[in-house]
Formats: sequence, structure tokens, C-alpha cells
Amino acid sequence: MTVPLTHTNTGDKHWQSVYLSTLDNLRSAWPHAWPGLPVIVQACIQRLWPSHPPWAKPNSGQLLHAAMSMAQRMERAASVAGYEPHYHNRLHTADALTAICLFIEVLKLQSIAVDDDWAAALLLAVVSHDVLHPGGANGFLQEFEQRSASEMKALAEGFAIEAVWLQRVSEMILRTDPTLVAANHDKVKHTDFSMNLDWACVLINEADILASATECHGPDLGHALAQEWALCNHPLHHVVGTPQGRLQFLTSLRFSTPASAVFQIADSVQRQRMKLQGD
Repeated sequence: MTVPLTHTNTGDKHWQSVYLSTLDNLRSAWPHAWPGLPVIVQACIQRLWPSHPPWAKPNSGQLLHAAMSMAQRMERAASVAGYEPHYHNRLHTADALTAICLFIEVLKLQSIAVDDDWAAALLLAVVSHDVLHPGGANGFLQEFEQRSASEMKALAEGFAIEAVWLQRVSEMILRTDPTLVAANHDKVKHTDFSMNLDWACVLINEADILASATECHGPDLGHALAQEWALCNHPLHHVVGTPQGRLQFLTSLRFSTPASAVFQIADSVQRQRMKLQGD
């Protein structure tokens, strides 16, 4: 089976195009020829560590094993349930995994240090951030994120991961609550990028919504979220998939990391906003 992560030379500057091509690949396989999240996690690992993945290293190796185990857990759960949310499904997880993988690669190419532990922790956090998501929106702060973090911790108990790294991964998951995203960006607003918890949370926030920020796939993802919200009678399900809802979403977006700057996603968002406002 073809690995669904578009190849590019390290000198390729068209990172948004690389991401969009990979999104196309994922959608061509979803859901009837779906390779499974373990294949996508493995593709990310192979891309970030093409020669020697740190499987045997303390922490980073165990974090990667946990990420693979979580991917397998999610595939088993989906096969048993026979249903998953229209938006918060395995395809969304794959979108976010692809984004975080390419973001890490871009940071390294900019000579920004992302050591093996942080790279592996980011992969585990992203693959876990929406596990057990029931669809819809939180009824209270971090409702669904707490569920995902607890599931990650329960799974990770079988691996020799230091408590400090489990706490960091848990915090990254908890701070994917959409109501916390602006505050996450504010925390790093006047600091240079470095691989610490606050910047890691912003990096994951950006990866989480990168597909929705694209012009090619964002509107369809808005419609998928509308379908998901309609099933739970979310008061905004009539709005989120409309041009007005799209404009409100795009206006709310913030991009702070050097990785997203290379993707030029903020420029793309601005062009989309101007087009919608013109309409």
C-alpha cells in the first residue's frame, strides 16, 4: 500500500503544496481504501527519522511506541463502533499528523532544535488529541480533551515514559480546547520560538486547524462540522458551513510559529477572507 505522505526534496520551498497533495492522497483513500492511522504514524516517523528512528532511546522511543499503539487503538475502536463523527474522525487525525510532521521538518530545516523527545511527544499528542471524541462541542472547559488525555495516559502506562513527558503530552492535548487557542498564542506573543511546552501547544493548535484553513479543503471540512453539530443540535450548526461561518472562522485564526510562516498560510487565509468579503 502506498504511504499517504507526499514526498518532497528537503530543498522544496512549496510546503503548502506538499501538504495539500498529501490531503488529496488521504481523501482519495477515505474511507474505502483507508490504510489506517498506524500507516500514517509510521510514514511520519520515517519522514522525520529516515535512517534511524529512535525506537530504542529512553522516552522518545517509548513515546513513538505509544503513538503507534494509540493509532492501533483508534482503528480498532472505529471498526467496532461502525460510526465516527463527520469531522472529528480518523481523517482529521491524519490531517493533523501530516501537518505536525511537516512543521517539525520545516523547523529543523530552519536550524531550530527539535530533539527526538519533543518530536515524538508531538506525534503522540496529535494522534491522541481527539481520541474518543463523541462529536459536537464541549459542554464545559476541556470536556472532550480531558477524556482524550485520560485515554492517552491509560494507554501510556504500559510504556516506560518519564512522568514529565506524559504530563507535557497531556497538557498539549488539554490545550487543544478551541476556547484556549487565543490564550496559547498570547503566551508566546513576545517570545522567540523554542521547543518548550507553550510553543508546542501553539504548534499543535496550528496543525489541528491547518487543513480547515486551506482554500481547497476548508469549506468541505466546514460542511462536515456542520453535519456533526446538527446531530447533537449545536446552536451554530446552521451557520458553520455557510460563507458567513467560514469568514468568521478565518477571521479567528492566528498563526505564530516559524513553521506556519514558511507555509504562508496566513497569506492564504487573508486572500480567502478578502474573497468572501467581496462576495
